[in-house]
Amino acid sequence: MKGIQVEKVGGSYDYVEDIVKPLPGKNQILVKSLVTAINPVEPFMQSTGMLVLSWPIVLGCDASGVVAEVGEGVGKFQVGDKVFGCTRLGHAGYGTFQEFFLMDENLTFKNEGNLSLEEAATVGVGVLTACLGLIRGLKMDLVTKKVDDSSEWVIIIGAAGAVGSFAVQIAHLCGYKVLAACPPNAIELVESLGADATYSHRLPLEDQLKEIALITGGKFLRVFDASAFGAEAGMAALAKHGDPNAKLKYFSTTNDWIPIDPVEGIEIDLVTLGAIGKSGDEHQREVTAEIAAFIPQLEKLLGNGKLKAMEYEVIGAVGFKEVLKALDVYNNRKGSTKKIVVRVADE
Repeated sequence: MKGIQVEKVGGSYDYVEDIVKPLPGKNQILVKSLVTAINPVEPFMQSTGMLVLSWPIVLGCDASGVVAEVGEGVGKFQVGDKVFGCTRLGHAGYGTFQEFFLMDENLTFKNEGNLSLEEAATVGVGVLTACLGLIRGLKMDLVTKKVDDSSEWVIIIGAAGAVGSFAVQIAHLCGYKVLAACPPNAIELVESLGADATYSHRLPLEDQLKEIALITGGKFLRVFDASAFGAEAGMAALAKHGDPNAKLKYFSTTNDWIPIDPVEGIEIDLVTLGAIGKSGDEHQREVTAEIAAFIPQLEKLLGNGKLKAMEYEVIGAVGFKEVLKALDVYNNRKGSTKKIVVRVADE
């Protein structure tokens, strides 16, 4: 197969044509890759080797395509179905930067036609990470509920990014008032997604805390750091200005590599999307089971338009060499909130 391969830790991204085509096992599907997205996790894995189980490796974990083969026991999908989602990270055969890749049936979204191929490719990593942060980490219920004056606030740091933009939508749909931390040029975007108020994460810490206290009136006990860099502000907000009557407060972050000092009365959760599809320990099995439970509910929200895909930018023409261009654009751009996607093949 054609694809983009990395030979070793820190190695270059290379276009090759000799990748072995994987075969779907039990409860797996083989997907023809049509559109793949670029995420921060690809350069992270390429440069550090973390999450990679063996080398050489084809990266890419967020894509949309069409089912080419189904494995034993698959009932949800048939050949020809359009699908999308997040694949296992660091496993040979699952990388989306190649012509065909594997997906686990219970971890795959079906595209009923309401999303374009490009839109579908923006969803998987962002929406599943957001759900792990909000539903698993902050103990929200994934049940739609109307927001009113009595609703509790939730703070989302990094609200304009791929994870944060889905977190804003999901929290709003679950009945929370959303206070979104974002740069000034993203205020219009996050408000359109459901944020009730915003503040700038670029302010000095004490000024951020004053803004949080003024806006929420202390009526919050949940903070989600979707940026991976908001632990100091999030933990301080909960400790100093969170609901004083709450016996337990919740902080969740996408930063799972830097330890956070514990604070009495605050439960800390580290989001680990890298566990998706893995079963090596109890934590991985729990995360995988929870993701599988999210997907049918998320499919409904995406299907009825209550949950919207990200804005995106298509890089290049059609083909796997365009992934190299997209990675270069990703590594050199600043300030954009649009997801970078590449059309790697025609239908």
